Amino acid sequence: MQVVFLSDGADLDALSTGYGITLLYPEAKILIPSAVSTTVKLAYKRFENLLKNRTVSYKDLKEIDTLFLSDTNNYKNAVKKLKEFITDKTKIIIYDHHPVREKLPKNIIRKIKNTGAAATIVVNEIKKKKVELSPDDSTVLALGIYEDTGSFTYNSTTEKDLQAAAYLLKKGADLDTIKNIIEERIDQEQIYIIHQLVENIQYFILKDKKIIFTFAYYDRYIPDISAFLHMIKPLQEADAFFVLINEKGKTSIIARSKRKDIDVGKIMSYLGGGGHYTAASATVKGLTVQEIKNYIEGVLLSEAYKNKKIADFMSKDIITVPKNTQIIQIKELIDKAPVLFVINEKGKFTGIVLSRVLKESLRHGIENVNIENFVIDSIITFEPETTLSEAEKMITLSSQEYFPVLKNGIPVGVINRTYIIKILHGQVFDSEKDIFISRERIKPKFMNYEKKLQKYLPEHIFHHLKEIGKISKKLGFSTYLVGGIVRDIVLGKKNLDIDLIVEGDAIKLAKEYAKEKGYPFHTFDEFMTAQITLDTGEKIDLATARKETYTHPGAYPKVEKATIKEDLYRRDFTINTLAIELTEGKFGILIDFFNGLKDIKDKMIRILHQLSFIEDPIRILRALRFAGRLGFRLGKPTEKLLKLAVDENMLDVAPTGRINLELNYSLNEEKVIDILMLMNRYRVLHSLIPEFYMDEKREEILNRLRDTIMSFEMFFDIKIDRVSNYLLALTYHLPFDISYKLLEKYHFSKSVKFFEEYYEVKDILREIPEKDSDLYKKIKFIRKDILVYICASSEIELSERIIKILKKEEEKQLLISGKDLKELGIPPSPLYKKIIDDVFKKYLDDEIRSKKEAFEYVKQRYIQP
Repeated sequence: MQVVFLSDGADLDALSTGYGITLLYPEAKILIPSAVSTTVKLAYKRFENLLKNRTVSYKDLKEIDTLFLSDTNNYKNAVKKLKEFITDKTKIIIYDHHPVREKLPKNIIRKIKNTGAAATIVVNEIKKKKVELSPDDSTVLALGIYEDTGSFTYNSTTEKDLQAAAYLLKKGADLDTIKNIIEERIDQEQIYIIHQLVENIQYFILKDKKIIFTFAYYDRYIPDISAFLHMIKPLQEADAFFVLINEKGKTSIIARSKRKDIDVGKIMSYLGGGGHYTAASATVKGLTVQEIKNYIEGVLLSEAYKNKKIADFMSKDIITVPKNTQIIQIKELIDKAPVLFVINEKGKFTGIVLSRVLKESLRHGIENVNIENFVIDSIITFEPETTLSEAEKMITLSSQEYFPVLKNGIPVGVINRTYIIKILHGQVFDSEKDIFISRERIKPKFMNYEKKLQKYLPEHIFHHLKEIGKISKKLGFSTYLVGGIVRDIVLGKKNLDIDLIVEGDAIKLAKEYAKEKGYPFHTFDEFMTAQITLDTGEKIDLATARKETYTHPGAYPKVEKATIKEDLYRRDFTINTLAIELTEGKFGILIDFFNGLKDIKDKMIRILHQLSFIEDPIRILRALRFAGRLGFRLGKPTEKLLKLAVDENMLDVAPTGRINLELNYSLNEEKVIDILMLMNRYRVLHSLIPEFYMDEKREEILNRLRDTIMSFEMFFDIKIDRVSNYLLALTYHLPFDISYKLLEKYHFSKSVKFFEEYYEVKDILREIPEKDSDLYKKIKFIRKDILVYICASSEIELSERIIKILKKEEEKQLLISGKDLKELGIPPSPLYKKIIDDVFKKYLDDEIRSKKEAFEYVKQRYIQP
């Protein structure tokens, strides 16, 4: 038997080529796959009489002696699908125009040419062998050529395609029929997908090239969507684009490129697909769209930076010390670097020691101990020949900041994670400089805020700040109140996080004040900070104004004393850069260096410089938390740079522990829903949870969850685990094993237990009892934290019943007690529990409504007349 194989999702070129093969080999039959394009369906309907005798179904297949591959060279896929009909003697012949990415076995006959359509190859063979063609034959053959060359407008079109089409027109091919079949028809489902693709566009700037990724989700395969991508203008303007459409765990990728240095056919071949450098596709199972996007970006970066090695960027300025060195011997070296490289007697690297640990040891009098006792050896290291793209993959798995570079086991350099990220991604952010206004040149503003300080601070705190200001002047320092407390005072809100910045020496100021007042204090010399604990238990944090500078690429940051302006310029947003001076003689003067007051007035979140989000990706989360909490919006340059940071997957390289901390803050905020909606809008949730999607159901659950938490905390006077509840609301659609991985990744260990308990009981209410007493039996062992989510995600009627039952449970002891039973003359016995439970059951079912009715019921039921 001779069979022509078409891949799933076959287009007109596959059908036309397959039909041409049957003209060359009359015994061959086309095996039509279950999924084909709409145009193939139209063509089959139009030429049903012509095609029906040239096709075969799976159920009629027999042993195949010759297998033809039409418009594909993926012979492994064909053999796998037809393995029960293939033998060692089966001859394989390929008709295809796609580049071969994988070496083909020698026994396969290859009819593979560089043409715009595979049908062109078969037409040339038909012409050469002088096979007679009818007008209908010619029309069927021409369909594939016209569709796959975009009616000869695609860059992949060749002279041979035009010559083949001319030959078919000469033989009577009907252009009206071709036009009617391949002309665009868009239905509601396709419009829905196109709308998603427009909404989800993300840019990836690679050197001078603009690449677009976009995504859509649907519950089934949508054919021919590629025919409508030209409707999306940004895709047509890009140098290349990748469209990812997820259908229930399977993702179809459509890739297009205008440049030979972005070979989408090669990239798709890595994912099991293929095509030309200009147009290609693939289908991937088992990976999320975000994982696929990350992979493709990695390939693009690898190609762009494939010749760039760690050696090109590392710093050679490192400090190495033998492992048997005593701490006291390297006392002078400790301040020169945050980490020291430890080597053995042969000069081989054995690990690192942290300078701060060594300083702490010296402070406690531990001096004559070998540093090998403090070595950390479980760290990631690079070789000089490690590529930057390989390095980036490795740093995403670690929270390390500095990475030793070893050659044959000997330390030769160091590079930090921030610098690697800047090399690979910083160009994207630097390209936005033209839209960013520098804030360094703004003239500072001064306002008297002493009365507002007095108004919004407790009297004793105000007094402490006055006293600190006096000592600051005496020491010749200038001291400032900074941070969120100043922002909140401007907003008219109270805040007791007391952070002070000292132009001078914060540790010296702290010691002087604590000594004068007899308060305990702690100092942290390496950070130039100190903390005073007041007699009320409140704490005041002091830090020396400082800045960090890098002497050369990959070097350790050098911490230096700085001015208050330089210190504030390191902050995240302008609204957090305000300072109120406390120094005697200037007490209460607010200083605004960067237009923070205006941004507060305009309700605007703005970053201070272009690389703010790349230097600290956690600022992405903080920006949206502040915007949601305060009802502010992002400034346009900040919004653009935040979107770029998300598109560049900056959160993937942020320390997961800090992500945990920031999410904890956000999920405990009063306006948590506003924050989550912003995180959804800017695709942050999707970045953190790749399979996340927002729909009306989830939005309703989130809003009901907020209200239910408030109700439970008010009615039952308990603290609900908000974090676990909101995390569950964001991930309830995922299998538990995937949710578990996410919780583990972001260190939500407490929530893991919460999820485990929820999944054990989540189906307990699949059947809802009619009586409240029976419903109580089902829920009484479920803790209230979890009942909160069950209420928020259930029908409102059920939710109200559960809350009503829980309220009654709170009143159980008030209804009737052992003391009451004793007063009724019932001697103490195990009968008490039975009576109390019986009364409570009647109370739940509204058969008893008051204490009086409870007494009457007990008398009638349990006390003999």
